Amino acid sequence: LRYGDDFIILSRDIEQLRVMREGIVTFLRYWLKLDINSKNNIIVKIQKGVKFLGVEIFPKGRRLSAKNWSRINHKLSLLNISSYYGLVGWHGNPGDKKYLAWLIREKLLR
Repeated sequence: LRYGDDFIILSRDIEQLRVMREGIVTFLRYWLKLDINSKNNIIVKIQKGVKFLGVEIFPKGRRLSAKNWSRINHKLSLLNISSYYGLVGWHGNPGDKKYLAWLIREKLLR
């Protein structure tokens, strides 16, 4: 999966992932003069969740990351309500939507 300069690779074969990672790192360094941040150059089991574009993805669902919730909490304004509402609507659960409605009421509609 790729979006801009963020990408993840999924496979059932860990050895295949290791070979692909080495090839990608080599390609990026040699041809594009780019390095992958070492904290993101990892192999994880999908059951533990994969962070991608501010969303934690699990085999049976997804949720907004704590970092995204923090951003919403600090930057919510009348100008960006619709963007955050769409983000929570797409990736959140009913409780998240209620929480966002409460934030809007408490922070912006006093």
